[in-house]
Amino acid sequence: MLVTPVVETLVSTFGPFLIPATLFILGAIGYLFLYLLTRYRTETYTADE
Repeated sequence: MLVTPVVETLVSTFGPFLIPATLFILGAIGYLFLYLLTRYRTETYTADE
């Protein structure tokens, strides 16, 4: 498969830094998803009386 050489290349290039970098990228993607989700929300929790 194509995935195995890519993973081996990444591990040999970045070594132990690969795990925190991957978690950071996944966290940034999750934060962006939540930001976009709340941006398009129509309800507000403030009293507009």
